[in-house]
Amino acid sequence: MNFIKIGLILLTAALFAFACNQNRTTTDTNTANPTNTAVVVTNAVPQPSAPLDELAAARKHYSELCVKCHKEDGIGGISEVDGKRIKSPNFTSARMIKDDDADWIEALHNGIPEDGMPAFKDKLSEQEIKDLVKLIRKDFQGK
Repeated sequence: MNFIKIGLILLTAALFAFACNQNRTTTDTNTANPTNTAVVVTNAVPQPSAPLDELAAARKHYSELCVKCHKEDGIGGISEVDGKRIKSPNFTSARMIKDDDADWIEALHNGIPEDGMPAFKDKLSEQEIKDLVKLIRKDFQGK
């Protein structure tokens, strides 16, 4: 007799667990769904999507405009661009970390002709220049 009671309790618990994990389908006959199509309700928890890379465009600009002088890792150094020998600063240096964002924006906007740094005011918008500074701060300076 006890085996029957225990068996019924286990069977009931298993059916309950099974029913709670199943998708429910209902037919909606109200005016909000006049075609009487099935509405599926699931117990699934939506998975978060991959976070957007807000600096993706800045990464693209860096690879297209900056890498040849400042290198992939931002350490700069000596490079030859358009037949000119250029010494680019190291973005990871203490001096570059201390510079204000306004100084960076100014350098990107107007360039530093005496150092061979071109102006990007005609190639990038103000927001793109600011995003490029954010990228450098984040990827090379850990800010």
